[in-house]
Amino acid sequence: MSPAETETAIRRWAADKHLPEAALARWLELDQVARAALLALARELRLRTAQLVMALELLDEIALRENRAVIGILESDPIRNAIAAGGSAPARASRMLEALRAIRYPRLTRIRSELEARIRDLRLPPMLRVRLPRELSSDELTLELRARTRAELEEGLKALEGIGPELGRIVERLVGGDDEV
Repeated sequence: MSPAETETAIRRWAADKHLPEAALARWLELDQVARAALLALARELRLRTAQLVMALELLDEIALRENRAVIGILESDPIRNAIAAGGSAPARASRMLEALRAIRYPRLTRIRSELEARIRDLRLPPMLRVRLPRELSSDELTLELRARTRAELEEGLKALEGIGPELGRIVERLVGGDDEV
């Protein structure tokens, strides 16, 4: 596809998806190869408008922060693996954005992995569920206790009592109070 054809296709995609002008301008500022690659991804993964805007922002931040070309980021193993993994286009698009976030925010990604491991190590009974916030910029931990009987409720509460101190440390780590894991 020629540069003019690529630009026309990008403008058509942007118009169909009501892409904000600022995002369109950011996309068109990319070099020809990166522009075309992002267009191919937008089509293949059926990106929603907000997903493309987020991808552009993350790509721009990563390129600036790490002094990398956008095409290099798009062709990196984490991004290619996220896209190549099985599943629906929307699931693959979500994985691609998660991979971009992991590249952009390596410390938060590392903290999330550590916290997820600590939660797994709690060996929670089936009636208890602990969930981290979707974005670690939020500092709320969700704790769910499901019980159909009084005995299940008491079992869940007893388990909670046993893991309370570790849950407290997880919450402290989540809000940034303790940098040691």
